[in-house]
Amino acid sequence: MSWIAMIGLALGGLLRKKGRNTLTMLGVFIGVFALTMIISLGQGLMAVITGTVSGDDNLRQISLLPGFGIKQNDKPEEIVIEGDMSERRRERLRRAAIARSQLRQTASGQSLRLTEESLDELRKLEHVQSIKPLILRRYQVDFEGHHSDGTQTFGIDYARRHPESRVIAGRYPSSNEADEVLVHEYLLYTWGYVTEEQAAGVVGKTLVISSVKGAGEDNPMPMPEMSPQDLQALFRDLKLSEAELAAVATLSKRLPEILAKLRGGEQRRGIAIRRELKIVGVLREPEAGDRFNLLEDGQSTQADLFFAEGLADRLLREAAGSGDVVYQRALVMVDDPSHAEAVEQKLRDKGYTAFSVATVLKRLESSLTVVTVILSFLTGIALIVATLGIVNTMITSVIERTREIGVWKAVGATNTQVQIVFLIESALIGLGGGLLGLGVAALAMLPGDIIARNLIAQRTSFPYEGAVFILPLWLQVTGPVLGTLVAILAAIYPARRASRVDPVTALRHD
Repeated sequence: MSWIAMIGLALGGLLRKKGRNTLTMLGVFIGVFALTMIISLGQGLMAVITGTVSGDDNLRQISLLPGFGIKQNDKPEEIVIEGDMSERRRERLRRAAIARSQLRQTASGQSLRLTEESLDELRKLEHVQSIKPLILRRYQVDFEGHHSDGTQTFGIDYARRHPESRVIAGRYPSSNEADEVLVHEYLLYTWGYVTEEQAAGVVGKTLVISSVKGAGEDNPMPMPEMSPQDLQALFRDLKLSEAELAAVATLSKRLPEILAKLRGGEQRRGIAIRRELKIVGVLREPEAGDRFNLLEDGQSTQADLFFAEGLADRLLREAAGSGDVVYQRALVMVDDPSHAEAVEQKLRDKGYTAFSVATVLKRLESSLTVVTVILSFLTGIALIVATLGIVNTMITSVIERTREIGVWKAVGATNTQVQIVFLIESALIGLGGGLLGLGVAALAMLPGDIIARNLIAQRTSFPYEGAVFILPLWLQVTGPVLGTLVAILAAIYPARRASRVDPVTALRHD
């Protein structure tokens, strides 16, 4: 019996029971469809994450925050509890060690601050290319009768000109120190500037920023300088000597700092500031296709005013008065992405809080892979059910076609050829279900992408226009092949049973 003849017999057997074989094929279809959709979604989400953070030097950056001076380790597998003890106690101590090694910082009680001195010291670490502070502050803003309390501001890296492409009206600041500001379109919208023309109309005007109420008003302003004669007149009744007058003059200049120290008020010793800034441009919200820097742009998502970091630093220093300039966070740039994780751990070892995009990406990829595998395993249950359906269908087919099998053997068909006929039948069921599952999945991904992008746009502040479902070539091949293999494996027992049919008995079968 030739291969063409065996394929013909298999097709004939399938067509005689079209309804039953179609239902059996649907089991394979459901399994392949679900598996293809889940793996495609996992591939797409991986691409979304990787595509979002891999560009624009993201993988070379580390976010640096103050710390408690406690070493941190995010590799629990490296923690070993030694000593003679029960395994139950060893496991408890290991969990305790992990919890303490992964300590996260809170807003207060930080013992390691980000000052100019500490940043200079950290710049000496191997593979650190640069460290720059990220300056986020809140100010009161007044503009043409509009008032905003606690408006978030952000100091942009003037040299990189990163947000310049988002300026929709006006221009970029003229220098790193200029008293100029970019206003976010959303802040203007909240003030009633609804149309683009109305928003563009604010360019060239002046707004006023001032310290948030209470940020410096608890401290007395520095006393004006006085001559010895003025001080003698002021303290006439005390009859101070020349040396005492000189001491009073010196102390008067440092009175705010002294009072702040006495109050234990590191946070209070700032000086209230007020500054007029020229609006030079209107900045729009990021759109799909914009360059996105995870650590830098991620910090500015709620900012409404943007000025060059030179001006931001100058305002911060003025507000600090005679105290130290302390930064909330800084951005560390390493010389190569491969060194990011090592530098991150060095910063942690020094007691700072640090995390790199590379490390976060690796963890996200690992978590996503685990979730995809688990969901794929659960989806595989559908293929197991389909396998049982194929076994049942093929056994039923063998029983119903016992006489036909006897005829095949009577005209010279071998046991192997009989097995092949039934295996081909099952393979065609699996191949058909696999191709159908792959095709329907590919069609379902079109509206699926639209829905997923809308959900991302609704729930995040970053638009995304790429594909959320990705169907790589290997998956296009895997679906139908997997369906076929499952069907063939399910048909092995029924096919062997068919090959063992005695032709004499079969011909007598009614």
